Amino acid sequence: MILIRLVLLLISLFLIISPLLYLYASKEAFSSFVTAYISSSLILLASFKSYKSMVEKRLLVSSKDEFDLKDTISKLEDPYNLYDEDEEIDEDLSPKELIKREKKLLKKNKRGFIPFLKDSAMAFNLLRVFAYLLFVFGFFYLLNSKLLSIPFYLATIIIPNIIVVVYLQIVNR
Repeated sequence: MILIRLVLLLISLFLIISPLLYLYASKEAFSSFVTAYISSSLILLASFKSYKSMVEKRLLVSSKDEFDLKDTISKLEDPYNLYDEDEEIDEDLSPKELIKREKKLLKKNKRGFIPFLKDSAMAFNLLRVFAYLLFVFGFFYLLNSKLLSIPFYLATIIIPNIIVVVYLQIVNR
């Protein structure tokens, strides 16, 4: 629902600002505004959609699997289990044996290639790639056709981000 409202808000502001620029600004300013606004808005909306689907997929996976007792924060704070209270320290082990045991634990805790691919596939979204390609190709088209106005282009990249932040602040109050 929020995503639909954001799309409508971004489209309505585009429809208000673009005719004014067409009438009162130069051709370069108008072209830069249109290209930057559309591509920046698409990147923003595609990122929201991608993150939403990634969170939903992770929730489905975590609801099917067993509950993980070690949460994400503790994994980040202690990736090598140095402060693990469950592990007993053997005082009678030699340093070589202790090092071998710790190496085995480190190898056991490494993430494999398949979990990496699953996380990468969740983060990869074709719509987001298309939005970034549109952004890059639009910039180079404007640059090659001598229609690029850098101040308008840079200012317009920021506008959708500001709109979304203000909207989300208003909605979450």
